Amino acid sequence: MEKKDLILIRENTAEIYVHSSDKDSIPSKSMHVFYNKKMELNRDISNLAVMAYNELYNPDKLIIVDSMAASGISSIRMLKECDNIHTIYINDVNPLAVELIHKSISANELDNSQIQIIISRKDANFLFTEIAQKTSIESEVLLKKPNIISIDPFGTPNLYLDSAFKAIQRINGLLCVTATDTAVLFGIRPNACIRKYMSKPLHTEYCKEIGARILLNFISRMANINGMGIFPLLTFYANHFVRIFCLTLKNKNRISTSFNNYGYIVHCKKCHYRKAFNRNPLQLPRKCPSCDNIEKIDYAGPLWIGQMHHEEFINKLIDLNNNLKYYNGRRIHKLLNLVIDEINMPISYYNLHKLCQRLKLPYVPKIEEIIQIIKKKGYKVSRTHFDYLSIKTNMDLISLQNCLLEIKKKEFVN
Repeated sequence: MEKKDLILIRENTAEIYVHSSDKDSIPSKSMHVFYNKKMELNRDISNLAVMAYNELYNPDKLIIVDSMAASGISSIRMLKECDNIHTIYINDVNPLAVELIHKSISANELDNSQIQIIISRKDANFLFTEIAQKTSIESEVLLKKPNIISIDPFGTPNLYLDSAFKAIQRINGLLCVTATDTAVLFGIRPNACIRKYMSKPLHTEYCKEIGARILLNFISRMANINGMGIFPLLTFYANHFVRIFCLTLKNKNRISTSFNNYGYIVHCKKCHYRKAFNRNPLQLPRKCPSCDNIEKIDYAGPLWIGQMHHEEFINKLIDLNNNLKYYNGRRIHKLLNLVIDEINMPISYYNLHKLCQRLKLPYVPKIEEIIQIIKKKGYKVSRTHFDYLSIKTNMDLISLQNCLLEIKKKEFVN
């Protein structure tokens, strides 16, 4: 590979080489080495998560595995922006990627870093197995299992979770998982979702949250298979991907208690009633509890029906983001504050544009106006990061529709 075929690009503090023909191309597997500028938000929040994890859960020097590094931008940014790293594995199965990573490491003057940088060209599952069994020369330097593992594939992460749980620190390890197969998780390809995640999706107005909860459920089940459990710290959707950060746990009582987080969502396609259940699927209602319809009742699951975010962790991310001044800082601030509002709110959300369309209202009221009315009536309500045009509330759908009709009447009278 000649340098004339490469171009040096900058992202925040890091500079990396990419193939000149890849620079402005649509991200795809056909690229020489995968790089997606739109995933910068993912990398920003991942770095914040590493810093927050180091402060809140593991003050020791960190051992990190970037199992699908591609261009290496995530790892290089971590090396330059995150303190307290002892060892980092930068791995990709693509030989062209590994070659670029070596060049980019040199371009960022990290060759003589005191941090141990181990660059490898292996299948991610093979790398995880080596680390778990300490069968490679590199893994023998580890005094303990990795604290942090990042899985960021092009598509589904399902193939890599079992071996990742075998490799990661069993108590308070940080697992970072991305899924970009949103058409599968969001119910556009339901059979593929059942095949890949062993869960039935639903393509509804709140399908992004359903998809995130299906992925979280699958991660938790893979942990259970390996005698572990998970504690979700942050689950978010952006730019056609879902990213989850969770802690590992080994306490049997906590794992057993977490079984209450497995459940289903029942949805009526006629009246749009929805509710989460953590019961045996055979006990799910067979007709809509709201309109008594039998033919239009449907469900999604199994999926995670518990909390998806941890307030202390999110607040730490917000503080770190305010101090670091990332290019995406404002966007991150908005996203994380909406995530904070979602904590302890019911599953699902209502898209106000679609709701007003169904009610045949001539216009859509301002979200803040709706929120204030719902609060005055004594209900909980928040916006959601999954959809900026939607709200979460424990108000039932009929009462919510009546609120919108009340606003219409006031406007008509005025």
